[in-house]
Amino acid sequence: MEVGAQLRNSRLIKLTLLVITFWASFPLLWILRDVARMVFSPIVFYDNGVFFIWLKNTSIFVFSAMGISVISCITAGFVMAVLDVPFRRLLLFLTLLTMLIPITAMAMPLYVMIDGIGLNNTLLGLILASSYFPFGAFLSYLYYSSVLPPDLVGMGRIDGLGDLGIYRHLGIPLSKSLISVVSFFSFVGLWNSYQLPRVLLAEPSKSIMSIGIEVFYGQGTTLIALLMVIPSVLLYLASQRTIARGIFSGAVKE
Repeated sequence: MEVGAQLRNSRLIKLTLLVITFWASFPLLWILRDVARMVFSPIVFYDNGVFFIWLKNTSIFVFSAMGISVISCITAGFVMAVLDVPFRRLLLFLTLLTMLIPITAMAMPLYVMIDGIGLNNTLLGLILASSYFPFGAFLSYLYYSSVLPPDLVGMGRIDGLGDLGIYRHLGIPLSKSLISVVSFFSFVGLWNSYQLPRVLLAEPSKSIMSIGIEVFYGQGTTLIALLMVIPSVLLYLASQRTIARGIFSGAVKE
């Protein structure tokens, strides 16, 4: 009787998981259903190939803003977790507070700032406005708090290292996994960015993918949707081990 009950439970669990998997993957199945037909879609050749301009602008925007985000986040996290600087707790509190503010509430202040320095409707202005990534800074803080104990920092001080030396010889060598995690989350957020580009970019020739595809709503957006999904998936598959190690290392004290 117990064996039969276990078999029934096992089948029920498998069936439940199968239904959940199908339901969760339905959007992807919808995207893939007619991709073969959409490969030769006139979307790619719309308006003398403006699609390729959007792709170039998106690449410049994403990788430039991601580079600034990664450097600033890792540095900020190191400072808050390791260095004995004034107002360190206040910086951490402001970082957490900023994470709670939705981007829609920050869009107008950022627009005023970017317009004030004459960079409105430019990729450079969008890059500067999108480089702020408080989640990455907080994640860096948690990571360094775990992997860089005070004893190790004290030994560096004894060897004559200053703040910059500790960052260079201890912080950076230990940040490989952290760089992968922050880069991944930054890339996904920037690649799918919509609110700030919509506010800061007015000319179609300076637009990016997430804004440009609005032109094709209702005209078969399967190919565009697939192109928006593929880069994030490929990046995760290429670095999933490093990402997982970076995420869990911040949760374990050695």
